[in-house]
Amino acid sequence: MGAQQYDPNKLGWGAALITCIFTAALGFGAYTIHNNTYRHPRDPMNQQVYYERDQAKHAADGEHGAAAGEHEAAEAAAPTGEKH
Repeated sequence: MGAQQYDPNKLGWGAALITCIFTAALGFGAYTIHNNTYRHPRDPMNQQVYYERDQAKHAADGEHGAAAGEHEAAEAAAPTGEKH
């Protein structure tokens, strides 16, 4: 068989090193993404962004904000095929 003597202390260190480096890289990536995207709930810019977005959404709603019965009444009152 082999002339080398079995030494359990020298097995698996390569895989352990790769696992540790991979884990550190994943942790660094998660930390970087968190720092670049996290906004504290009391951050003034956070409220400004959402306020502007919500105002634009409500301004664009127009007819979508109407009550349920108003759409049917508006469609029935609209003349079809007539020229003005």
